[in-house]
Formats: sequence, structure tokens, C-alpha cells
Amino acid sequence: MSTADELPALHPYAVSPGASVHIIIACIFTLLATICVVLRFVQRRRSREFWWDDWAILGSLIFAFGGVLLCTLLISAPSIGAAGYHINTYTVDQLNTYFKLMLAANVLYNPSIALSKASILFFYRRIFSVDGQFLMFMRIMGFFVIGNCLAAMLGLIFSSNPVEAQWNVGMPATTINGPAFWAVMAVVNIVLEMAMLAIAQIKVWKLQLSPRKKFLISGVLLLGAFTIIASILRIVYLLTVDVSDMTYTITTPGIWTNVEMNLSIICACLPMLYNLFRRTRGKGNTTARSTDWTPRHQGGVVTIGSGPSKLMAPFKSSQYLDS
Repeated sequence: MSTADELPALHPYAVSPGASVHIIIACIFTLLATICVVLRFVQRRRSREFWWDDWAILGSLIFAFGGVLLCTLLISAPSIGAAGYHINTYTVDQLNTYFKLMLAANVLYNPSIALSKASILFFYRRIFSVDGQFLMFMRIMGFFVIGNCLAAMLGLIFSSNPVEAQWNVGMPATTINGPAFWAVMAVVNIVLEMAMLAIAQIKVWKLQLSPRKKFLISGVLLLGAFTIIASILRIVYLLTVDVSDMTYTITTPGIWTNVEMNLSIICACLPMLYNLFRRTRGKGNTTARSTDWTPRHQGGVVTIGSGPSKLMAPFKSSQYLDS
């Protein structure tokens, strides 16, 4: 074989079709997530009630926007990462740059997902009465969310020995089974999401509310199932990745990674967006009655919606849950 045959084919210096789709979808979903977070803060400003769930979702958006989206744009740029082509068209320098950006994007995805879950847990703590069992559940789930995030980040960073071999393609190294590790971490994410969704449904159906309000609240919270669907599709496509041609086969899983991450932010904001929409639609209508997700302090009590109140555990002060 001649030396010319051993060199990679000329890499087309253009955004690949797969990368173009990735950029468009990532920008659309990140924009939607940003709009949802902005509207959430508009709603919170109106009620003058900011808490940890709001700051956690803002942190999730920062990682999604300033970390993953930025890396996606850089890795897709023809003069930088040039993603989306078969690996035999790249030079060694191009591959080194590509894998550095890929590692950064994968690592930064995890705190975004973890913070969106933390926001949901804080939201549950904010609106539901806190008994001993529920508080224990919150602590356990928080422990698993943090643990899963750290395990995923450290697993990605130290998946090769030496670590530098992850972006230095010519360096000898031992490496774990990447797709299997990604799939396991994704499964853990799904299990956590399903557990959080299930406990919310249990708490809703124990509230002293009318069946109509229970169905309404349950339906809004069940919209979080879209994140689970996206997570499942992400796993399916992660298992199709060919590590010997990762620059080409990772594109579709990357798209679903962006969709899942931003959907988790959007779904975490939906209860507040519903409340904002309800208030806007019912403005000026003094007879409108619906579920209000924003705790409103009234003389040392907190109410959710309208109607008689039910005593709940102390939270900042003596509080009640609207029923």
C-alpha cells in the first residue's frame, strides 16, 4: 500500500447533513427551554416567591446553553470539530479536536440533567405536605441524583487510562465499553425520572381536592413522561454507536441527548407555565377558579389554588395546603 493510500481522504470542509440537523434541533429545543425558564421567572416575580427549584432550573439551563449547545456548535463547525463524517476522512489533529469537544459536551450534559431533577424535587418539597416518608424519599432521591451525576461525569472523564488517550488518538490505552456505560447511566436516569413521576402521582391523589382538580394536576405532572420517552429513544440510538466510526454514528444519539436534556427543563417548568397561562387567561374574571401552583403567603399560611385549607408541616412558617 502506498503512502498516499494510507492518508485519510480529503475531508469536506462543510457542515455535514447530520450535523446540520443536530444544530437546528439543538437550537430549537434550547430556545424553547430558555423561553420556559424566562416565563417561569416572570411568574415567580409576580408572586415574589423565588426558591431553590427556580435557581436549580436556571443552573440546568446554563449548562444546557453555555455548555452542551456551545460544544455542539463548535463540534459541528467545519474548521473546528467538523462532525458528521466517517472517521477515515479526518486527520489526526482533527480527530483530537473532535474528541476533546465530544468529551466536554458529554460531561456537561450530566449536571444539566441532575439540576433539572433537583428542581423537580425542590418543587415537590415546595407544594406537597412533608411527612416523614416523603422527606425520606426526597433525601434518597437527592442522594441518587447527585451520585448518578458524579458517577457519570467521572466515568466519562476516566473511561480511558491514561485519560489523555480520550482525545489523543495515537496514544495506547485501555478503555471501558463506552456504549454500554452510556446505556447504563441512561437507564439509571430513566429509573429516577419514573420514581419521581410516580411519587408525584401518589401525592396528588392523596390531596383533599375535587376529582377534576386531581386529574388536572396529575395531567400536568404526567407531561414529564415526554422526557422519559426521549431518554428511551436516546438509549436505543446509543446502542447503535460504532466506536470505530464514532464521528459518523454518534450524530443521532447526540440529537436525542439534546432533546432529552432540554425537555427535562421544559417539563420542570410546565406547572408554573400553566399557572401563568391561567392567570393571564382569567385576568379580570373574578369567578375563575383553578389550581394555582404558586404558594401564596396570606397571613402566615400558604395556599395552592382556592378553597378550604389543610394543615401541613411547617415550611418557613405555619402553612396550609389548599384543598
